This record gives sequence, C-alpha cells and structure tokens, in this order.
Amino acid sequence: MEKQRTSLPYPRIIRQTLKQGLKGYWAGFWPWGFVLGMTKGSVLGGARAVLLDLCENKLGMDQKRADVISGFGAGAVQGVFMSPILLARTRVNQSLTERAAQAAAQGKKLETGLLTEMRMSSVVLNDAIRQEGIGMLATGLPTMVMKRTLDWGTRYLIIGKYKDYFRERKGGAKLNDMETLAASFLGGATSCAITMPVDRMMPVLQAAGASGEGIVPFLKKKIAAEGVGTLQRGFFMRAVHTGYHTMFAIFVADKIYTALS
Repeated sequence: MEKQRTSLPYPRIIRQTLKQGLKGYWAGFWPWGFVLGMTKGSVLGGARAVLLDLCENKLGMDQKRADVISGFGAGAVQGVFMSPILLARTRVNQSLTERAAQAAAQGKKLETGLLTEMRMSSVVLNDAIRQEGIGMLATGLPTMVMKRTLDWGTRYLIIGKYKDYFRERKGGAKLNDMETLAASFLGGATSCAITMPVDRMMPVLQAAGASGEGIVPFLKKKIAAEGVGTLQRGFFMRAVHTGYHTMFAIFVADKIYTALS
C-alpha cells in the first residue's frame, strides 16, 4: 500500500521503515490494520456463501456461473464494508509517514505503541471529520466497490479457468486440495494484471482528502508525471500478496460452505 501511495522504490520504503525499528515496522497496524485483518475475510466469505446459495439453489444456476456471479457480488459487499476502514487507515498512515519523517530529521525514533496509535488515530480522524465533514468517510467509496467487485469477480473467473486446465490434465478427475490451492494462488496472482490500475489508484484517491479529484483527472495527472507504467507499479508484491491471500481465503471459504451445505 505504501508503494502504491507514494510511488517510492521498495528499497527506500524498507529503509525508511526499518530506520524506525520494530515499533516503526508495526506503526499503523493498530487499530485499523487489525480491524481489517480480522473482519474483511469473514465479510467476504459470509456474503459469498449467501450469494452462492441464492444462485445455485434459488436461481438454479450451474456451479461455474454461480461461482463467478457470487464472487462479483461478494466483492461488492466487501467493498462497502472496507471503504471507510481503509480510508481511516490511509489517513492514519499518511500522518505516521509525516511523524516518522519529523522524528528522523531530529535524529529520533518514532514514538509509537498500542495506546499511542489508538490516540493518534482518534485525533487524525476527528480532525479530518471536523475539517471535511462526516462525508469524508465515503471518499473513494464508489471506486472501492468497483475495485473489490473487479478483484473477486476476476479471481473467481480466472481460478475457474485454471481448475478446468488442471482437470483436463487429469482426464476430468476431481482436483485434490493441493491442486485447488495452486489454482487459487495462480488465479489470484494473474488477476492483478487486470486489477492493478485500480489498486494503484485507491490509496492515493483516499489520501487526497476533499479535493474532489475524479478517476479520469487523477489518471491523466499520474500518467503525465510518471508515464503509463505507473499503473502497474508495485505489481510483483501485489501479485504475491493477492496469490496467497486468495489461495487461503477461497480454500477455507469453500471448505466451510461445503461443510454447511
């Protein structure tokens, strides 16, 4: 996310983070990173289970079609849930970056910790709401919904293609758990080729505050300043992260759905 927000090279981001020690590494985790980590998967899994049941049992769709449609729908639900939390994390991380730079300039380490981060998070958000109004929590909401819909819809679509390929290689036999995990990892990683431009935009749009800058003006400005390659900046780490995240999220969700159905 820091790569997407700042466009800085990975070595510089790592140096800036490690310079602040272990506390600097964990800065920004509390509370919003923790909240996202603990809740977004269950929101996605729950929404998909409901939509998959609706598509298969109520609307009579075949499994492949139901998989993709429920994936798109669950992504949209997750986007609505995640948008204000991710906005809060982006604003707090932006403040942390400024605090870390000030501390480094003075030859000091960033003062952080659970209570400090909770207090600073409250201060940052209260100041933002006071200056921009409560509507700031919806900044980037349409883009986030589009992003998560595209994220999970394309992941399920591409994963289905990989599963078909693996089944063909086995003569139509059922895939084992390792093959299912491999298809999920590859599908998640491959989907980044489609979703990366929106991933790239999201942190910057949310950090922009109340400027009202839309997607098209933002794209024009970024491409003019950094070239068209800026839309895929940070692709490698994003693909690795998306691959393993998708692998376990979909695998566990499918196991739960199968057990409950």
